[in-house]
Amino acid sequence: MIDRNRLFGIPEVDGPVATALPPGWFALLTGGSASGAPLLAKQFAHAGTGLLPVLFYTTYERTIDVRRAFEDFGWDPTAIQIVNLADEYYERVLVRGLEVATAREKGLTLEQLSRASPAGAVGSAFSLTSRMLSDLASIDTPFRLVLDSVDFFFEVLTPNEVTTVARQIRYRCQTIGGQAMIAVHSRAHDGRVLGALEDLADIVVDLRSVPHGRRYEHALAVEKVRNRPDLHRIYRAEMREQGWQVDDAATPP
Repeated sequence: MIDRNRLFGIPEVDGPVATALPPGWFALLTGGSASGAPLLAKQFAHAGTGLLPVLFYTTYERTIDVRRAFEDFGWDPTAIQIVNLADEYYERVLVRGLEVATAREKGLTLEQLSRASPAGAVGSAFSLTSRMLSDLASIDTPFRLVLDSVDFFFEVLTPNEVTTVARQIRYRCQTIGGQAMIAVHSRAHDGRVLGALEDLADIVVDLRSVPHGRRYEHALAVEKVRNRPDLHRIYRAEMREQGWQVDDAATPP
């Protein structure tokens, strides 16, 4: 069974927040790539390992680098299903587009290119939305899911399609008791869409870095816990051997 009291593996954050969340919930993680948010997304995935499936969708890192990051902190990457959506999109969409463009440069028509395809090959449109939702549809037990990050979706989908993906993930969480986190590493997206994602989320967490002399200090902010504004907090965050941890007593930067 799922451990509802383990969110990030950060006791000072997990304890108060977990009791306020429903059995199935949807989280939004914000923070630039320099903030350390990508590692917090992996820490969230690791914290869910145990007696439930954990899916980690990466859209910008090589799969080998994701595994290495888990191993660097003593987290077992084999306990997590890592799916590289960027690689799949490149192989199923961009490579095919390059093949068609090259063929046309050589004077071949699309019909001729199709006839030259290997026997039995079936062309099909690749949909990021369908790819993720088919995985979710195959799960009928509580699960944990991470999408790191949704920035790639903004590049290839319309804003409405992005929010549709989030709504579908949230619905699946509510239906079978899943726990999902979508990470956003850029604030350059349409503010209305980001606002919609924040509205959908049961919890919003922001990891930020602040210049302090010749180094950076970090803060982890719990900006939203649905129906519990009293749980909003800003913690001083530090990188330690077990990943991100916070000092509840310290004044955040």
